[in-house]
Amino acid sequence: METDVPAQTVKPEQQSVPEPPAQQEQQAVETPQPPQQAQTPEPEQSAQAQQSQQPEQTLAAPVRNAPINADSIDWDKIQKQWGITREDLEKSGALDQMVYNHKSPQLFTVTPQFGDEKFSIQAKLSFRTNPDGSYSLVPHFVRNEPQLDKEYKGYTFTGEDKAELRKIGNLGRAVELADPKTGEIKRCLVSIDRLTNEIESMPIDNIYIRRKVANIELDMQAVGILKNGGTIRAQSVELPNGAKFVADLQYNVSKRDVVFVNSDLYRQLQGQQNSRPQQDQWHNADGTVKRLAHWCKIELSEQQQNDYLAGKKVLVGEAKDKFGNDCTVYFQYDPEKRAPVTTRIYPDRNNVVGIAEESRTQMAVNNDGATNEATKNVKEPLQRGQTAPKDENQQRQQKPKGPRP
Repeated sequence: METDVPAQTVKPEQQSVPEPPAQQEQQAVETPQPPQQAQTPEPEQSAQAQQSQQPEQTLAAPVRNAPINADSIDWDKIQKQWGITREDLEKSGALDQMVYNHKSPQLFTVTPQFGDEKFSIQAKLSFRTNPDGSYSLVPHFVRNEPQLDKEYKGYTFTGEDKAELRKIGNLGRAVELADPKTGEIKRCLVSIDRLTNEIESMPIDNIYIRRKVANIELDMQAVGILKNGGTIRAQSVELPNGAKFVADLQYNVSKRDVVFVNSDLYRQLQGQQNSRPQQDQWHNADGTVKRLAHWCKIELSEQQQNDYLAGKKVLVGEAKDKFGNDCTVYFQYDPEKRAPVTTRIYPDRNNVVGIAEESRTQMAVNNDGATNEATKNVKEPLQRGQTAPKDENQQRQQKPKGPRP
């Protein structure tokens, strides 16, 4: 029978490294039931992280079971009943996880028979140990949506519970659930399988937390928080393939492992920060012009500072330029350059050293009040090396106006 194994792109929220888990609490029933209409599960959405919870009791080591011996499974019976072969599970890599009481990480197409008719149904798969020691294949069929409005093992989900399970897939805290067989009340974690929409739970005493997740080392306090359904926030994750991102850590019952959640939220926050205008040395964080206390190593009075903020040309005082020439310094904020600009007036113009010859006309006109015949009607300050109108606008300004007719 051909196996339908849909290819899936693994997102940070879905990534986890399998580890031999505690004994799985099965939710599906082996006896086939008429299939429900399959529906593609909604992708995980970002949400604000749950409040981290401290462990409320001494941590007990979970019971660790040996893997199932695949050779002891009746594969002929499974193929006849469900159309699944051992080769199907081995080639997909699912068998390696299923022997440790995991569900298969992907969906398979099973072909149960109801009466005289066979159906093709999408389902995750797992093994169940029978009272006689044999093993049966259990399909976990895809549901239209998680049954959050119904009582689950004696517990009624609150509106907040439903929202958290839909957003992240984990309840984010331990709740007391009743064992369907014995009625015993146990503190459990609850998650939703994103592919099947099945609600799953596990007693916290059976949960195993690895001490290292990707590049992150977990101390006993962090392990206790995760076992009780809490969140380890804002962890810098680096995967073996080199991928790096920020995410929260939570335990997911469906995956039987610690998973990364809310990475989309951190990417959105990072994108918002990157989209903000970069703050520079001349502006405050809100984009306004920054008050300056000094200019050209000269302390500014409060009045000078206020004039600068008002956009006025401010007399700073007497100073020397980098060539040692005496000069009077002015400065003013330039909105186009988004920075202050400096003007220097030299008292002894002929003895100034270090000024390029092409700048002398500019300085004579701008600083000394001299007149250059070629630009005498130009209203803007001359630029470095300018001795004639630079554009059509300045040419119109320079062109003498004749008498009106």
